[in-house]
Amino acid sequence: MFDAHTHLQSPLLSGVLARVIDDAARAGVTGVCCCATMPDDWSAVAELARARLPFVLVPAFGVHPWHVQGLPADWPDRLAALLDAHPVAAVGEIGLDGLRDDVPAALQDEVFRRQLDIAERLRRPVILHGARAWGRLTERIKPFARLLPGVVVHGFSGSAEILKQLLNLGAYVSFAGSVCNPKAAKVRAAAREIPDSQMLIETDTPDLFPEGGVPAATGADGKPLNQPANLRRVLEELARLRNTTPEAVSDLSGANARRVLL
Repeated sequence: MFDAHTHLQSPLLSGVLARVIDDAARAGVTGVCCCATMPDDWSAVAELARARLPFVLVPAFGVHPWHVQGLPADWPDRLAALLDAHPVAAVGEIGLDGLRDDVPAALQDEVFRRQLDIAERLRRPVILHGARAWGRLTERIKPFARLLPGVVVHGFSGSAEILKQLLNLGAYVSFAGSVCNPKAAKVRAAAREIPDSQMLIETDTPDLFPEGGVPAATGADGKPLNQPANLRRVLEELARLRNTTPEAVSDLSGANARRVLL
């Protein structure tokens, strides 16, 4: 199993990270993509990329749309230098967001565009966030999609039409714990429709805890924290929705993840 999107560097996991890593390996996770979200956590992701882990870890460095305000002036140069130092790193998690109205859309667009320019110049795949902004995200990525070595759409929850457009651009679409929610109709419909060749699975650790999963810990808000070991729960539900076996979904999604990220 390859977990296409995690945040193992999250401070929420700092006290349990060693156990989370061991549990992931015991659950059958053989690869993980660990995504940074802002300059302040780039070094933590880089440290994990240098660590000896029981699975392959692909780092990704970028600025999440929630963190586009107050960036240091030299952040693009620092990002490019970090990518140069990590030849297999992707650019992510980047994109646009409609969940929060306190982050100016114009600034999100500007920071997103600058990161796409860096990814194109350095020939790196991108890992995209588009929560409640799937239409805008799709329009912004269109001029770049064929110029990049890969596009990963993380935690997809958009419409059937947006899914079609993204697939036509050659994007890989990743499904997380929300696919286990019977009320997540759009996500589950997309999970049934996604072609084998563009399907990925993820946990978004420590977020998007799946129904039936095992918590890594309990957050300060009392909510369970997700972990890569719960990827099997996502895998099993995706297999059920697609009328196939967990082994088939694991093989296909794992091969796709390695093709786009390695």
